[in-house]
Parts: sequence; C-alpha cells; structure tokens
Amino acid sequence: MHRLFSLTTRLSLLFSATMLAIWLLVGVLLLQALDQHFAHQDQEELQGKLILTRSLLNSQQHTASPDWSMLKQRLDDALSGHGHLYITLQDPRGQLLAEAGIRHPQPEKQTSPPPQADIPLAENWTEQGTHYRSRTERVRLAPSWPDAPESVVIRATLDTSYHQHFIDGIRRALIGFTLGIALLSIVLGWIASRIGLAPLRTLASVSSRVSAARLNHRLPLADAPTELHVPIKAFNAMLDRLEDSFQRLSAFSSDIAHELRTPVNSLMMHTQVALAHERDAAEYKEALYANLEAAERLARMIGEMLFLAQSEQGKLPMQPIPLELADELDELLEFFEPLASEQQLHFRRQGNACLLGDRSMLQRAFSNLLTNAIRYTPALGEIRISVLKDSQGITVEVANPGPVIPPEQWPRLFDRFYRADSARQSVTEGTGLGLAIARAIITAHNGTLSVHSDERETCFTAHFPGDGPFTTAG
Repeated sequence: MHRLFSLTTRLSLLFSATMLAIWLLVGVLLLQALDQHFAHQDQEELQGKLILTRSLLNSQQHTASPDWSMLKQRLDDALSGHGHLYITLQDPRGQLLAEAGIRHPQPEKQTSPPPQADIPLAENWTEQGTHYRSRTERVRLAPSWPDAPESVVIRATLDTSYHQHFIDGIRRALIGFTLGIALLSIVLGWIASRIGLAPLRTLASVSSRVSAARLNHRLPLADAPTELHVPIKAFNAMLDRLEDSFQRLSAFSSDIAHELRTPVNSLMMHTQVALAHERDAAEYKEALYANLEAAERLARMIGEMLFLAQSEQGKLPMQPIPLELADELDELLEFFEPLASEQQLHFRRQGNACLLGDRSMLQRAFSNLLTNAIRYTPALGEIRISVLKDSQGITVEVANPGPVIPPEQWPRLFDRFYRADSARQSVTEGTGLGLAIARAIITAHNGTLSVHSDERETCFTAHFPGDGPFTTAG
C-alpha cells in the first residue's frame, strides 16, 4: 500500500474510513433505538388490549355463564380501526372460545395453550417476511360460572409491519446517505490532505531549488501547521549549516590557494634566478637551500592538512597513556625557552593533573598554543600556563597579553588559514593551521578548546571532562 498510494490518497482514505465508521455506529445505534422504542410501544399496546379483554370478561360476572359471542362483538368494536391487532381466548384444552380482529398466523409451538407455568408473557416471530409480537396471559374465571372452564388463555397478537416499513425506509435512507457520506468524505479528505500537506510540497520545491550556488532558500513557518514546525525548523537549520559549510569551504579553497601559492612562487623565483646566469657551486647551493626551505614549508602545510582531514574522519592513530600534565608542559616550556628569551618573554606554569591521552598529539596541541602565544606576546610579557582539576574535569589554560581579539572573531580563530587582521600580525612563518590542529587533537580527546580575549589577556582554554577518558575512532 505504501508503494501504491500517495500520502494524500492514504490520508483521504483514512479520513473517509473514520467518517464511515462513525456514521455506521450512529446508524446502528439509531436503528436499535428505534427498534427498542417500537418494541416498548407494541408491548404497551398489547398489554392495554389484554387489560381491555380482561375487563370485558369480568363485566359478565353477573351472568350465569360467559357469553362468548357477546364478548367477541364487544372486542370487534374495540378493535375497529386496528387491523393490525388480533385477540384470541382459548380454554386450557386449546379450544377457541372467542376471537376478534383480523386473524394472524400463530407460532406452531403455541397452537394450544401450554400448562400454566409455561405460558410466555411475550413472543416475537416472523412469518412470510412479516414480524409479529404477542403477549399472553392466563385468567381464572369466576366460581359463579360452573359450566365455564376454570381459566382462559388470552393472547393479543400484533402485526408490526406498519412500523417495520418505517424502520426499513430509514435503513434504506441510511444506506443511501452512507454512500453519499463515503463519496463526500473521500473528496473532503483529499482536499484536506492536499491543503494540510502543502508545506511538504513546498519543502520538496525548496529542496529541488537548493544547489551549491543557491543555499539562501528557507521555508516559512508562519503558514505551516504546528505539527510541521519541528521538521521545517530542522530543514532550515540544515540549510543554515550547509550554507555556512559552503561559505567556509569557499573561503578555505581561496585561502589554501593563496597559502600554497607563496611557497610555489618562492620555488619558481629561486629557480629562475639560479638559471638566469652562470653561477658557481656556492651560489647554486644557496639557491637549492632556499628551494629546500620553500619545499619544506609546502610539505609541512600538506602534512597538516592531511592530519586535519584524518581528524575529521575520526582516523587519528591514538595511543592513550596516563600523562602528568605538569611534566609534559615543563618539557615544552624548556624547548621554547630559547625562543622566549630571545623575545624577552617569561613563562609561568602552575597546577598539575593526570590525563589519559596520546602524548605526542597532546604535546603537538599545547605546542601550537604556546607558539601562538609567543608570536603575539609583546616584549617583556609573561605567558601563563595553568592546569586546574575539579569535579567537572581538567582544564588547561594558555594565556598571554597582547592585542584584543573582537568576540565575533573568536569562533573563526580555529578555522583553517584564518587570521584576525585586527588582532594578529601578518606573519609568513606559520601555516595558519596551528589552532585548527590544536582543536582537532583536543576534540579527539573528547575535550573542547575555546578562547576569550580582553584588554588584559587572550586566554585559550582546553577542557577535558571527567578524568579525560576518550574513545579512539578508526
């Protein structure tokens, strides 16, 4: 069914089936109510005729014996205009004593009166398509009638065809109305489904118009039903992410072309200069060293981009071991001490914690943070490295004084090749991938890397939840 019918068709059929089920239930309840009403009305009418017969029979108690012909005449007068009623009086042996009205067929099992204990009060049966109801009573005769039977069985029979036709007419009208309701509900269900699913068609239309060059389309929420707000918001959020990703990809493509062009141009320029004139071995050697430096930078940049690609795919080779962060950071500070002394900078480290992680990768991440801090710290400045441990986990802070980075640029600092012009110097010795690599490594350890900058200092904060456990992917 899911393959044969559209969602609109299925919803309209479901709506139609629901409407029909409700209407059929109402129809059945209506017919039952009518049948019970007429049954109660018939029983009241039969009971009234039994009371009338009993009254006429008692009115003859002053006579020596009951006059059955007189009783029949009076009953015929009472039933005048009631052709659907038939009354019989029988003695205990089944002999007919009197009758009034038009004769109706009687059920075969009641051709003779049963013993007194077995007389039914009410019966229903159908004969040749006509439904009948009867009510039976046994009446004891007065002792002053010695020649009369001890008791008389009075049966009042009613032909219910006069109201059965009415019920049948209503039933036929209900059937016709049901067919009309079915057709109308299918049409209304289809219209309601088309209107209700209009946002989905709009969603499909917007999706078909989305391309790499056109990611600015969004679905409106104003005219959408409440039930579709969540998927519409999710779809718009997906388009926001796609648009942002494509913008970043476009910027990354431009940046990588620019960054790769510098070492390639350097290689070409040194080679062209070396080949322009005849030179001695020392000059050629100097040109080759210059080319080697440019090639090394190019290789380093390519290696770092491959590293970031592996991190995004969760394929970084991790070898976690327990690490004392104080020892690891002291080793890095000892390595950077000559460079810091050259620029008249000072290090201040405090705190310690044990972290489960990959030693070489964490050293690379913290090395990139320290390199960034050294690069943008003014002379005589102090670089602060703090290790904090609490119930929330382990936090490593690398803070340095320097130019203020505007808050709107903080998230972009970890993008590849991004440099905040107002806060970062134009340098060529870096690849522009250091902070992106630091964040990738810390993220691989289930941590987060953030930045905060004000007039006092710029602080990069690496936070590792808990005791620093992480899941190695790949």
